[in-house]
Amino acid sequence: MKQSRQRRAGFSAAELLVAMAIGAVIIGAAAVAYGTIARSQPRVGSSVVVTLDSTRLQNYYNLNQGTIQTAVAPNYGSLSRAEVLRERFLNDCLSATAVFPLARTGINTYRPFQIAFDPATDAFPDSPLKFRELLVTKSLVAAGVFLSTRNYNATATHASIFILGYSPDAGRINVTAVYEVDVSKTTSPVGFYASVRRHANSGSGSTLTAYYDIFYPPSDLATWSSTTDGFTPLWVSFERQARRDLSPPETTDIERFKLAREKPFYLIWWPDPAARSLGQYRASNTSYPPTDPRRAYNHMAARTSFMFTVPVFPAL
Repeated sequence: MKQSRQRRAGFSAAELLVAMAIGAVIIGAAAVAYGTIARSQPRVGSSVVVTLDSTRLQNYYNLNQGTIQTAVAPNYGSLSRAEVLRERFLNDCLSATAVFPLARTGINTYRPFQIAFDPATDAFPDSPLKFRELLVTKSLVAAGVFLSTRNYNATATHASIFILGYSPDAGRINVTAVYEVDVSKTTSPVGFYASVRRHANSGSGSTLTAYYDIFYPPSDLATWSSTTDGFTPLWVSFERQARRDLSPPETTDIERFKLAREKPFYLIWWPDPAARSLGQYRASNTSYPPTDPRRAYNHMAARTSFMFTVPVFPAL
């Protein structure tokens, strides 16, 4: 008859000490890693009350107040709202018949859902500048609302992007949506307040349908105090190369953007809620000659993940 052997269960004291030592090392490393991450993201969940003039907040959000509470960058809640707005913008552009960004000096109150148009008398707009001229000529906006800009504006901190849609009526232009980008310098607190909004027809007029906003502390106080803005240009426009054959030639500042071989396009930038700051202001990159378009916008590189390449309609 065979006797069964009983095996001992459990660990010896030495084995327990080794396991406890390994666990302590792992837990300590995890604590150090978490502390590093927490210190590197000190403002992910913070917010601040920003002082703006009541006229601006009324125009942006229909708020009758002089302050607004918003998230401090970087903030991933604001980032998720920005991602939703990005998808809306791309879908609107996909079905557009024309896209016209216009630089502004201040607020915009012109958000139509239709624009009367007479093909026999009204000049057809083939650029942002011509679209602005159409609005001014028809007395739809005052001349000072939108800046007279052809390809870009190096100092404008505000812009409206008109997305035009299909209309079965030759006597009108339908407006799918108006996007507004505003970067405002603030003193209480010191920094920049950025807002991107979508206005569209609600049946009874233009309505705010989606937006995101964010506050950026200055990356450098000296830079903040000596400049107006840290995020320009908001857009640039590249025209077809064939337009270089126009006679007489236009200015160097316009000719340098006639580079698109087939389809003309815009580059458009929005502030990124995931960025710590807007970055230090640079009016231009002087490493490029005046004939190179990159001189106007190369400093926007790596500042934001919200950069759009939008085809120009109609093709310039």
